[in-house]
Amino acid sequence: MLKEFADQSTIHGLHYVSNDKCHWTERLFWLICCILSWFGSALLMMNSWDAYQTNAISFVVETSSLEFQTTFPAVSVCETNNIVNIQKLANKIFGDNRNFNLDEIVKEITYFKGTSYYINEFCMTGQYNCPKNNFSKIAMSTRSTCNEVFLNCTWNNNHHFDCCKHFVLTETELGICYTLTMENESPDSDDFINMYSNRETGPGNLLIKLSSPSQVFIHSVVDVPYYNTISTDILHAMMGIFKQYKFVIKDIENEDEVKFVGISQRRCRFPFENYLKVSSKYSYSSCIVNCRRQKQLEMCNCTSHLMPNSKASEQCDINGLICLNTHYAELSVLKKKKSKRPGLECECVPSCIEAEINVITVESFM
Repeated sequence: MLKEFADQSTIHGLHYVSNDKCHWTERLFWLICCILSWFGSALLMMNSWDAYQTNAISFVVETSSLEFQTTFPAVSVCETNNIVNIQKLANKIFGDNRNFNLDEIVKEITYFKGTSYYINEFCMTGQYNCPKNNFSKIAMSTRSTCNEVFLNCTWNNNHHFDCCKHFVLTETELGICYTLTMENESPDSDDFINMYSNRETGPGNLLIKLSSPSQVFIHSVVDVPYYNTISTDILHAMMGIFKQYKFVIKDIENEDEVKFVGISQRRCRFPFENYLKVSSKYSYSSCIVNCRRQKQLEMCNCTSHLMPNSKASEQCDINGLICLNTHYAELSVLKKKKSKRPGLECECVPSCIEAEINVITVESFM
C-alpha cells in the first residue's frame, strides 16, 4: 500500500524512492531529500505558529500625516503641601504649644508616600497623643479643595474655562488629584474643550495657574499619577515660577481585528479588559497600583489610606503605616522578574491605546 501511494504520489521525489528500476543509491538520495524537506517544513510550521503566538501584532508607521488627529494628553494636578491647613489640624490635635515636628506627622498622613519617619519617631514612644486611625479623613480635611488649588485655566491662549468644571477629581495612590482629559469632555456641553490637534488647529496649548504647591503629571488618557511615574513626566509647580513644557505625542491606532487577538499574544490590554480593583478601566499605571495594593495586604494586612477604592476596613492604622514604612523598598521600587534586589514585581502589560509622550524642552521663568 505504501509503495502504491509513493508510486502515484504527486509529492516530488517520493515516487523515485519506490521505483525498483532506480539504482539503490539514487533511491537513497531521494529518500534523504524527502526526509530533509519534511523536517524543514515541520520547522517552518513550528516557527510560524510560535511567531503567531508571541508576535502576532505588527507595528507600522502611518504616513498620511495630513489626516492626523492627535489627542492632547491627560494632565493631572496633585497638591503636595498645604502649610496653613496642616498647622490648623496640628493645633487641634497637639495644641498651640507643641513641638513643630508634630506638624510633619500631619503632613506625612495627608500626603503619604510610603514612608512615615515622623510618625515612627514621635508617635510610637507614647509621649504624644497621635491619631491612631481614620487617616483618610485627616487627609481629606487637610488638602485644598479644587477652587483653592486652581487660579485660572486657558486653552489655546484664548479659551478661558472653569478649571474645576473640567479638571475632574481623581482618586490616586498619591491622594486626591484633579485630571483634565479629552475623555471627560462632552461635545454637547456649552463649555466643551476640543483637545484634538491637527494641521489646521496647530499644536494644543494649555495654561494653568495654581495657588498651591503641586505636582503636575502629563500622561496618557487612561493612565493615572502613581509613585513610579518617570520624573520627566512630572512638573513641579512652585510659587512665583512660570514653567513651560513642550512635548511631542505619538498616538497608537488599533485595527478592529486586534481586539480578537489574545492578550498573551498582543501583550497589551484594552481599557475595557479590566480586572483591577483600584480602577474601572485598565491601564499600566493602575495595574502597578493594584499590584502594590495586593503586596501591601500580603505584607502588612492593610493598605495605604490613600489607596483608590479601598475599604475603610482595609486601610492601615498607625501600626500598619509603620509596617508599610518598614517594607518601603519592597513596596515602592519596581524590579524586573527574577531580580534578586528588593522591590515590587508586577506582571503588568501596557495599555493597547497608550500614547508615547516625549518631553522636548522644559523652561522656567521668574
